[in-house]
Amino acid sequence: MIRNIASTALLVGICASLCSISNAEESWPYWRGPDYSGVSGEKNLPAEWDPKGGEGSNVFWAQEIPIRSTPTLMNGKLYALTTANPEDESQMGEKVVCIDAETGSTVWEHVFNVYLSDVPSERIGWSSVACDPETGNVYALGVCGYFCCLNGETGQLMWQHPQYKSLHEEFGLLSTYGGRTNFPIVHENNVIISAVTIGWGDTAKPAHRFIAFDKRNGVPVWMNGTSLLPDDTTYSAPVLAVIDGELQMIFASGDGGIHSMHPRTGKILWSYFVSGRGVNTSPLVVGNRVYCGHGEENLDTTDMGAVFCIDTTKRGDITRTGEVWRKTGIFNGRSSPIMIDGRLYVADDRAKLHCLDPDTGEALGDPVRMGTMMRANLLYADGKIYAHEANGRGYIMTPTETGADIIHKFRFQRGEEAHGSPIVSEGRIFIPTTGNLYCIGLPDAEVEIDPLPPMPAEKKPAGANKPAEAQIVPAELLLRPGYRQGFHVRLYNERGQFVRMAAAAEVQYELTGPGSIDDYGLFQVGRDVDQPVATIVDAKVGDLTTQARVRTIPELPWAFDFSDGQIPLPWIGMAYRHVPLDFDLLMSLRKDDPMASDLYIYLMSEFENFAPKRVFDDSTPQLRWSGLLQFLDIAEGAERPRDVEAAKEKLGNSLQRLIDEKVVASAEWSTWDRPTSEEGVTAAEPRLTVQRGPRLIDGNGVLCKITTIPKGARSQGWIGHPDLHDYTIQSDVYAFERNGKLPDIGLIAQRYTFDMMGASQQLQIRTWTPQLNRFSVNVPFAWEADQWYTIKFSAAVEDGKAVLRGKVWKKGEEEPSEWMIEGVDEVPNTIGSPGFFGNAKDAEIFYDNLTVTRNN
Repeated sequence: MIRNIASTALLVGICASLCSISNAEESWPYWRGPDYSGVSGEKNLPAEWDPKGGEGSNVFWAQEIPIRSTPTLMNGKLYALTTANPEDESQMGEKVVCIDAETGSTVWEHVFNVYLSDVPSERIGWSSVACDPETGNVYALGVCGYFCCLNGETGQLMWQHPQYKSLHEEFGLLSTYGGRTNFPIVHENNVIISAVTIGWGDTAKPAHRFIAFDKRNGVPVWMNGTSLLPDDTTYSAPVLAVIDGELQMIFASGDGGIHSMHPRTGKILWSYFVSGRGVNTSPLVVGNRVYCGHGEENLDTTDMGAVFCIDTTKRGDITRTGEVWRKTGIFNGRSSPIMIDGRLYVADDRAKLHCLDPDTGEALGDPVRMGTMMRANLLYADGKIYAHEANGRGYIMTPTETGADIIHKFRFQRGEEAHGSPIVSEGRIFIPTTGNLYCIGLPDAEVEIDPLPPMPAEKKPAGANKPAEAQIVPAELLLRPGYRQGFHVRLYNERGQFVRMAAAAEVQYELTGPGSIDDYGLFQVGRDVDQPVATIVDAKVGDLTTQARVRTIPELPWAFDFSDGQIPLPWIGMAYRHVPLDFDLLMSLRKDDPMASDLYIYLMSEFENFAPKRVFDDSTPQLRWSGLLQFLDIAEGAERPRDVEAAKEKLGNSLQRLIDEKVVASAEWSTWDRPTSEEGVTAAEPRLTVQRGPRLIDGNGVLCKITTIPKGARSQGWIGHPDLHDYTIQSDVYAFERNGKLPDIGLIAQRYTFDMMGASQQLQIRTWTPQLNRFSVNVPFAWEADQWYTIKFSAAVEDGKAVLRGKVWKKGEEEPSEWMIEGVDEVPNTIGSPGFFGNAKDAEIFYDNLTVTRNN
């Protein structure tokens, strides 16, 4: 609902005095502004306003729409992500909304479901929409990995089948409770997004990865990531800058670092590691320096939080060489810095505004207290700082030599919070809150804009036409057998600037895996492929090499019994969190020597996920020895072995059993010297070195979801095409019980989860875990550990609705004739990949004899 707070006569005067926003050039296409700085050249902006409006108010309109993130603006239209149907939980989802910037009326909405996500409803809509002035399209990334390209004028989906990218199912995007969702950024022909992903093959381990898609058709152009196994997801947004003539994309990562890439190729230029957890603040680039902050642990001090300055002319790991200065103790974890008249302004998480010398980081004056919690970025325009803190207070300030003076403060309406940042265009400021989107300005003011300095031009290096990097496109593919795909190779110089397309005669292709490719780059896997397969496509142009990855997954039906000891390589999010085991051997060990069975699980997960030789000690921050002991439940008190002899006594016989079974080739004991509190005195601590043995699975092979990776214990994985529908997935399942607790075991079909819930002893079908009122069905079902069950889950689209049916029975018994649980979703997910769900936080889960078949 739009509240036209000003009178009609006043609005007529405004429309007459202002240039029509609908005719304006793009003004705020990216959430940090046209030059990624949070600074605008706009003039004649209000120095005060009242959110309540009223006669004579400078609130032009207020649209009652909850916005958590920052809107963007292009061609007179505002774009934002927000909650769809918040008044009806059964229809709740996420949507892109387009609003006329002059009137506040809704132009169009694009609504989509939230599915298979742990994000609660109050944390959806975290990302911002990115606008592309060249095409007029907009790009939006939802919390569950729904990534779409929309016509900015009409809201029409622009990419053809499947019309959007499902980053859950195609790349393993993590969608966590925190809701942190990164920001698309458009550069030339690419739109670039990022997330912590768990994919397949080389990307099976989690990392914060960037993926560039061709903005015209959604084809993946390149993918690259930062450090493996990050502690966090993040919502720091990348920025573009030309530094010493070289274009860089600079961003903060979930691995606690700030990184720079060439945006056309994904090549990493430098990395600066500063935090023990993810960095959420977006970088600010001024000249050849980057300013940023974080609110977590520092790597070299016990102080929490920091603001820092980096020299971006360095290359490689510049943690030591590239730091210009760093001031710890400032919790700058959310709001990005801005530069005003040669002074650095930083709003910390407690809503104190710091004014720092950008050359030294020294405070120029006392902080300005604004409130209690800061999330939104500052906006600087018309000589004023506009600041909105999360708990509903707003401030307008004028900068001073040592800080800022508050010239106006106000409260938003009751219950409103400000998480998104204000933006400005054509004499109007747009302010998002969790209750309204406000448009304010001065009724009689003329539009006046001082142009911002242009981004410096890229410089051609010496030998600009000499290729230094090759890029094969598409970089990542998911195909069906018999489908053809053409590849081509692009060449770039040492600064990531496009040189030319490689001629077909220049490119030498080589395949690792099934399929064929001709001299023109046309690739195909035969129609007779009946199992999921992966192919690596290597392309060579002179001395330059580049690589693409292809997954080929056949049509249904499928059947997998894991007897070959392999997880199908193309499955998304399954390797690393799961390992193949010999179930017969496991049960034999469990009966005779429970510690040996636990060692079998633990060591196989280490061998599969890391290396065939593993060293367990506490000499590194990973504390691998303590991790092993914790899994074996002997890490505490008198149970913990303090020296090698005690360790041999505890573990020796069980290790020998694994050696006898050829699971382990050798186990060697030694010590390392742990420093003590007494100077010059060390203590000999145990060290165990284990080499993998030659034994393969020769009994009943099963897939085990392990408990050895705490951050992956509750997760899901996908095994097929995102556009599948109307199918049934079935598997035999088995669970351990530890400390009186059972896990949850489930299957996924068409973006619904069918879950055997251990603690609550029930069956549940759901689509959005924190929002069960959106759609869920429950029935009681008592089940127990150490018993094989068969679980069967059917998804179908009937009369425009999703119909879900499930049943569970003890393996070997007759299948029940009737479905045990059924549900109809009126707001259906009509497509989606089959997959697995499991919560192995409390105990291991085992899968066997998986089938996926089309419904009759």
